[in-house]
Amino acid sequence: MTQLQVFKTAFIALLVIFVLSFTYMFSQVDVITTKEITEEQIVEEDGQHYIVLEVESRKLKISEELLQSLELDKYKEYKISYSYNKLFSKTGKIDSVIPYGKTP
Repeated sequence: MTQLQVFKTAFIALLVIFVLSFTYMFSQVDVITTKEITEEQIVEEDGQHYIVLEVESRKLKISEELLQSLELDKYKEYKISYSYNKLFSKTGKIDSVIPYGKTP
């Protein structure tokens, strides 16, 4: 293999990595929305808790701390901040959950 072929192969590999990274970066979505959360939407799979949003058909992973902060008997609607990758997954991660209308 000549030195020119090695540089050509390296250039193509770097170009592929760049394109894949660029695609992944721009497919990451951050959402802030207000949704009603019910007990039926909270599921547990493999020791992890998820909230299933019906409209988007997304399973959003929620931490134990955020799950404990939910007061479903007191508040129905919550301001939810979550992120997901629209190309690679139907799951996402909840970043924050705040009862709608509650002042800190």
